[in-house]
Amino acid sequence: MRRTAMLLGFSLILGACGKREEVTATETRPTTMRDENLQLDATSDERFKEGRPAPATSVETPPSPVVAETVPEGWKAAPGSSFRLLNYTFGTKGEAYVSLSRGGVLENVNRWLGQFGAEKLDAAGLEKLKPIEVAGFKGVWVSVDGDFGGGMGKAAESDWSLRGVVAAGPQGILTVKMLGPTVEVTSEDEALKAFVAGLETAK
Repeated sequence: MRRTAMLLGFSLILGACGKREEVTATETRPTTMRDENLQLDATSDERFKEGRPAPATSVETPPSPVVAETVPEGWKAAPGSSFRLLNYTFGTKGEAYVSLSRGGVLENVNRWLGQFGAEKLDAAGLEKLKPIEVAGFKGVWVSVDGDFGGGMGKAAESDWSLRGVVAAGPQGILTVKMLGPTVEVTSEDEALKAFVAGLETAK
């Protein structure tokens, strides 16, 4: 069904050979969403303001399938996000967080290794990693040191380390990732193990 056409009319004053002549021009076109709340007398400021995107709203942190019964001393709780269900910082640049990811265990392990330019694993290599079970999720421990290639809003860094767990469960892939300067991450190795051991299924 053809939408009602909008009739546009305006007058042009044309000057030619010293004479002024009033010419009326008309044009029709289908109405669009841009015609809604049309203000012919709006200022340029108002028109530009109307075309600006609305400011981004904060995304609420989704419910976590696990809760932390033990938070290591020196770890400071940081705001969560749709990607970080539990989020902490420590030291100067260290961070540890819990996330849910897609894919499989091997895929996520290799994604972490790739962030350090480390050689990827195959299925046989994955079986050699230390197994771990966290609140019903079964997976492996991951440890890598070297130069962090950056990504996800982070700059590349030298002498960095990653420690963590990638585990599969009913809700997907649970990851517990600790990342930061090598000296800070290695000093928190035992704290991370205690944190992981204290993760329990959310009720």
